[in-house]
Amino acid sequence: MALNPQTEAEWTQSYKENPSRVGFLDLPRELRDLIYDFSLRISGAIFIYSSDPSRVRPVIRAKIIRNKNEGPSEPRPIESAIPIALLRTCRQVHAECCGVLYGNNSFRLYMSDAPFAPFYQALVRHVIFTSDADHRIYGDDLETVGYWWRKRYWPDVIAKSTKLLERFPGVETLTFPIQLNRNGQTWRPAFLASDQKTREQRVVLAASWMAAKCPFENERLRQCLHLEIMPASGLSKEAFEASRFSPEDEWDCTEFSEAFEQMKKVSSVSVPPPTNDHIMSSVGFGLSQLATTIYAIQKAGQ
Repeated sequence: MALNPQTEAEWTQSYKENPSRVGFLDLPRELRDLIYDFSLRISGAIFIYSSDPSRVRPVIRAKIIRNKNEGPSEPRPIESAIPIALLRTCRQVHAECCGVLYGNNSFRLYMSDAPFAPFYQALVRHVIFTSDADHRIYGDDLETVGYWWRKRYWPDVIAKSTKLLERFPGVETLTFPIQLNRNGQTWRPAFLASDQKTREQRVVLAASWMAAKCPFENERLRQCLHLEIMPASGLSKEAFEASRFSPEDEWDCTEFSEAFEQMKKVSSVSVPPPTNDHIMSSVGFGLSQLATTIYAIQKAGQ
């Protein structure tokens, strides 16, 4: 399916050729919305891409892909899951459908400037942005990981997130999945590598670690941004349930996303201090670090 970035939709009431006959648009809007949701909400995510993104006006295409253990095992043409003919029925139905198609599905992008028309951009609610992380955050040395996380990875996430929020003003969830490490394995961050602690303790300590390295520039970004780790492809631990071959050493990568969400609850939006007030800025940052550490110690000891 190729999407024309120049297409716009306006709600225009449609009229029947024969007013005496009962048609689809005679149904209450609530029922029509249920039909739209059943027809247009897909399992998985809609992957938006271009075979030639360097063109001045690239042709945007879409496929249905797997996302969070839902959706097809292999990418499928979007026409196989979404009734395109429904969108072409008339202008009124098209406008009503778009709110469901763009608002109730997750869109996976790898181009932050994907050329959606303004009308459709405003309807998008859930975006998954695929981006390559700096390979140095995959290391085992906590100090090195922390340096490159704060120096490269997090600023890159903030810059791309800010651009995406400007492009899609109605976004409610913006997810950045971190890819597999260079060995093709599910990445386990150095700050979550302690097997001597419980899951809850690891999550609390990881949240404390990230709080010092993930400042937010505005409240909206803090609310909608999510980070998660992509698990390696293959059978999950659930697939081995009740089997004596269950992989006991499999790491639950949801610990990372849980720690990130917990970090957001205790963090605050950073406000740049005056340029001539370095002393107060350092004191404030130190107090913030101390409060976060105390909170983590208290939680880990519970």
